[in-house]
Amino acid sequence: MSDPVNPCTEAARLRALRTLIITGRSESQIRFDVEEVRYHRADLTALDREIARLETACDIQEGRAPARRRFAKRAGFRPY
Repeated sequence: MSDPVNPCTEAARLRALRTLIITGRSESQIRFDVEEVRYHRADLTALDREIARLETACDIQEGRAPARRRFAKRAGFRPY
């Protein structure tokens, strides 16, 4: 059985990974004989969602109120 993941340390690790991806320092290198290809494929939206989920779990684990992530906007018609 695997060890449970600490959401606080995992969120910190993913934030560091996101910084590497955005700055272009995280890449993969593949070599085919004499040809070399460097690339990195990342879904930043999914990564941001996972970071937000882990931050919420961290807040709950440490007894803090989780930060609100979405705010409802209200539009209405007011006849004057």
